[in-house]
Amino acid sequence: MVQMRKIDYVYGTSAEKTREEIYKNNEVLKEKRKYRLNRVTKVKIFVSILFLFTLGFLVAYRYALITDLNFKLYKLETQYEKLRSENSRLKVAIEKDTDLSKIKSIAETKLGMQQPDKYQIVYIRVPKSNFTVTSSDYMSNTRNNANKTDLFAVILNKAGIIRKLLE
Repeated sequence: MVQMRKIDYVYGTSAEKTREEIYKNNEVLKEKRKYRLNRVTKVKIFVSILFLFTLGFLVAYRYALITDLNFKLYKLETQYEKLRSENSRLKVAIEKDTDLSKIKSIAETKLGMQQPDKYQIVYIRVPKSNFTVTSSDYMSNTRNNANKTDLFAVILNKAGIIRKLLE
């Protein structure tokens, strides 16, 4: 025997009947039940269509963003190529315009420059070996190392530096 729940019975003045028996015999209730089931089905279909539409819209939006980024990238690459060609053109123009005879003629004609006279020329004696200015840290390390060596080597080193400066 199938055990039924109390909810399945409809209580009234007549004998107890199950809901299934009531819906099976009554046409109005059958139609109401069909209407409710159809309404639930319609809602499910509507939600499914809405979900698919949203999903399709998101995919289309993503492709639109990708296309927009590709277009911007193309524009930037085109601009980069134009700048590179302009840069190479300017390099060629600079190399072409650095002809010394051309610079001399422009200086003499447009700027009014001229060759100096003999009395305007000043000769400067430049030492054969050039030297660099060292940092204070390097000099302090040199002095510390010099203190560690003997006094005679330090004096010879200082004399060599003075001799180079006088040349």
